[in-house]
Amino acid sequence: MFTVALTGGIASGKSTVARCFSGLGVSVIDADQISRELIDNIPEISLQLAARFGSSIFKENKSLDRAALRAIIFANPKDRYWLERLLHPLIYREIQRRIQNASGLYCLVVIPLLLEGGTSVLLKKKPVADNYIKLDRILLVSTSKELQIQRAHERDHLQRPQIDAILAAQISPMESLKQADDIIYNQSSLQSLHQASKALHAQYLSYLKTPLEEPAFLGYYLAFK
Repeated sequence: MFTVALTGGIASGKSTVARCFSGLGVSVIDADQISRELIDNIPEISLQLAARFGSSIFKENKSLDRAALRAIIFANPKDRYWLERLLHPLIYREIQRRIQNASGLYCLVVIPLLLEGGTSVLLKKKPVADNYIKLDRILLVSTSKELQIQRAHERDHLQRPQIDAILAAQISPMESLKQADDIIYNQSSLQSLHQASKALHAQYLSYLKTPLEEPAFLGYYLAFK
């Protein structure tokens, strides 16, 4: 199935763009949502998290305190990488499964850390093993650092030091712009964001009429460990 990877920095507007595409009949698959489902439904993951970070990352009702975990992993790169190694292979396998079962016009996969690497790599050549996700386009939602800081504070109640730590862990805006096939600049109104999403949706539908078959495939393979 034709698959678009949606990425972007913290508070850039990825979720809003994803909702726009969902309303247009596109199957949306969200890596962060899958992560939450895995942690909530697989006890072994919670046990490993408790062993690594202690019981303080869980609330009284035994659910994960995501704010507490976020504060830990963005204060220590080693902890963040450990968590990514634990969760990312499971997340990517589930994304594979959901793409195969998708019934929309095409798939939009929201992967915030798509361009950061670490536990995965974007390739132009098809890997030998089956641990990859085939992506036709990379769509970046871009906004100014000032708006990211404002939105992250208002939405997630994050303080400036924590926002700065998250931004520092993400790929630079300049580098992300270089790697994207398509870009939505989220600098103005919600209406503009909807219009940009609809325009790209029409573009993606046009690609479905003239699909590129391998070896003429011009997209990417997101290979994971």
